[in-house]
Amino acid sequence: MRKLLSICILVLFFSAWSENITLVEADYSSLTLPRIMYQGGNDNARPAALRSLLAQVTRRTSIEVNREPIALNISDPNLFHHPFVYMGGDEAFDSFPEKDLKVLRHYLSYGGFLFIDDNSAEADSEFDASVRSLVSALFPQNPLQKISRSHSIFRSFYLLNSVSGRSIIKPYLEGISIKGRTVLVYSSNDQGGAWSRSKLGQWNHEVIAGGHRQRQFSIRLGVNIIMYALTLDYKKDMVHLPIILERLRRYNPK
Repeated sequence: MRKLLSICILVLFFSAWSENITLVEADYSSLTLPRIMYQGGNDNARPAALRSLLAQVTRRTSIEVNREPIALNISDPNLFHHPFVYMGGDEAFDSFPEKDLKVLRHYLSYGGFLFIDDNSAEADSEFDASVRSLVSALFPQNPLQKISRSHSIFRSFYLLNSVSGRSIIKPYLEGISIKGRTVLVYSSNDQGGAWSRSKLGQWNHEVIAGGHRQRQFSIRLGVNIIMYALTLDYKKDMVHLPIILERLRRYNPK
């Protein structure tokens, strides 16, 4: 797995390296998931979310991880050492200053991936409004779009035909793509709340409506998102696509 990840990243970044562009680098033998800190609001609404997800990644895949997530400001130069960053919250937050927008835009444009998670479990939440304002300032010509179920993110590890979470506010993910690569994914469904588990092994938050099955699909989606951020479209093989779609229909009926 480690060799596969290294090959994929080398292929992805070859042309950019030839232009001496500063890119996102990482030691994939020890995956760390940073949490983005920001002003205003609540940037750590689900403190156990990333640690819990990393435990699931260790259990379900061969990726070696650093179990303890870290917190970073956008301006921290260590941001570019990580291919994946998480931003969660459940309240409105302050607008990012232009210098931070520039850094984040650079990070996403040259290899980075951002997952934004609305932890409020509310439709049209204040956090949601702040996220949409942020994305509009970040990519004014490239608005959030619904992510198609045919996207590689739904088959990067598990074959999924639905979008889950602690509370299913929207039955889809939204995202931003640049030159065919999805660089930002946004969930309104509090994925972190579904992932969060105490150190004693107990779930920290009840899943609304769907119970254990809904939580498991949320965990699988989290693993898929990480795998997509690391490997992109390496499974997007058109020869096998019809078979994959048929399996999705068969094992995930509506």
